[in-house]
Amino acid sequence: MGNKTLATIIGVLLAFCCVSAQDKIAFIDSDKILNEFEDAKIARATLDQAVLQWKFELDSLRRTYQTAEDEFKAQQPMLSEEALRARQQELTAMRHQLETFGQDIWGKDGKVDQKHRELFAPVIDKMNEVIEEIAQEQGISIVLDVAAGSLLYADVSLDITSQVIEELNREYAAIASGAKKKVAIFGIAALDEKSQSEELGRRVRMVVLKVVSQFEQELRLELLADHEVEPMLLQYGGSFDRELEEATALEIGRHLDAEFAYMGTVQRQGGDIVVTLKLLKPKEDEVFPPVTDRISEKEEALFEPKVSELTAKLQAYLIAGKE
Repeated sequence: MGNKTLATIIGVLLAFCCVSAQDKIAFIDSDKILNEFEDAKIARATLDQAVLQWKFELDSLRRTYQTAEDEFKAQQPMLSEEALRARQQELTAMRHQLETFGQDIWGKDGKVDQKHRELFAPVIDKMNEVIEEIAQEQGISIVLDVAAGSLLYADVSLDITSQVIEELNREYAAIASGAKKKVAIFGIAALDEKSQSEELGRRVRMVVLKVVSQFEQELRLELLADHEVEPMLLQYGGSFDRELEEATALEIGRHLDAEFAYMGTVQRQGGDIVVTLKLLKPKEDEVFPPVTDRISEKEEALFEPKVSELTAKLQAYLIAGKE
């Protein structure tokens, strides 16, 4: 028997020593709760998006380093001693940057750990709050967690896990009982010839569609199909390639009975790609603050995760309005 297991059992036995015959005991499975709590699912999806972007960034750094190393090997016989030392120092610095980046992201208390705490702290707080409320309502003195390995056996009648999940997801149950909220993805207009030739508007729109679809089930959303959206755009003189006036977009959204609508622009500025996205709430005649990101030439390999992150920022408005 491991020291950790033994310590856990001793801890539980000590807890029971302090329990009187009148004290009521229950248990929960926190792993199951976090798997089924809708807020936890959203937090997990958001974390996965952030990790995906960091992986893209790491791959980009790795490719840059590999290219520099290959060039150095090819040019090494032709380099002077001074140039050789300079290139070696440059490669050493790039390798250090690569290793430091990986450590900063995935190391102890790195960005992944920090992001996890940021996203899941409110989820855990809400779970504990509901457990406490149920315990008080039912006169329960002690609640144990089987996921912590602190329970060897208990009668299933003492399990309040389902009650906790039901209470946590009550607001989502209300959403599920009602109609789905329709979401329209309008055009992402490419504002310059180079962006148009590179079909950047279409590429941004595809990423937005992909990100929004990840939340369809959790937020009870219904993505309107292109064949429903495009005729209405054409009727108002628009298209998936043209920029819409906000007032026109809001009117189109109301005609489509859309609760939310996305639109935006993309353009080349120098070598950079500038993406701006907007989220509209047509039925309330509301336009949320736009979000913008500038993707440098060196970051173009990160185009999809960058646009995904930008879209995720607007998702906060959908999550906030889920009730």
